[in-house]
Amino acid sequence: MIRRAAHADAQGIINSHIRSIREICSKDYSPQEIEAWAGRDFKVERWHATIDRDFVWVIDIGGKVSGFGHIALKDDGSAYLHGLYFSPEAKGLGFGKKLFEEMLKVVREKKISKIRLHSTITAKAFYKHLGFQESEGECGIDMQGIRVPCFPMELKIIPER
Repeated sequence: MIRRAAHADAQGIINSHIRSIREICSKDYSPQEIEAWAGRDFKVERWHATIDRDFVWVIDIGGKVSGFGHIALKDDGSAYLHGLYFSPEAKGLGFGKKLFEEMLKVVREKKISKIRLHSTITAKAFYKHLGFQESEGECGIDMQGIRVPCFPMELKIIPER
């Protein structure tokens, strides 16, 4: 089941995020990159603020958070997709597409013209399948002094008629 996140989901979001990095993304990144990325100081309080401010959904499998999607609306009329992360048990079951459809509903309702994101190597093909285009080539995000490669992408939103 996909539902909007609540404060009580914060630790589950953190756990599924870390598991996704360590168990899914590890095939595309070095052990040092994975450790810097997954070893950050994830804070429940930060997720509480994020849930209050942005749009966050969780994948709930049997009462356990097994993934999440997070998108933020920006003042410039765009949105930033902070991520779709899944625990291994949720991967390949269609949750990514369903979560993205929930995000699109919000984006269209708010008349957003563009969604931006920084894709992992692992998710790049998935985002391309959804219609995202690479916008600036490879980049990197500094995490604990380690540069973790990513790809800036964007999707122009065509208003529904």
